[in-house]
Amino acid sequence: MEDKRVEVFIPRGSDREDPNLFVGINGVNYLLPRGKKSRVPEAVAAEIKRSELAADRFYQSIDGLKQSV
Repeated sequence: MEDKRVEVFIPRGSDREDPNLFVGINGVNYLLPRGKKSRVPEAVAAEIKRSELAADRFYQSIDGLKQSV
């Protein structure tokens, strides 16, 4: 099976955040540097995107709760 790779960019975080992003899929771990481009398998890129969407939805929910109070 061919391991197709795609380029992803992980934005820099705050000074208190880890300088790397940890992603684990099916027992394989990836440590991606923030602020740089990395070439990763498509499944890793999809997981990063899924995680970002989940975080966005979480913060939208929190903002909605704050506005209703």
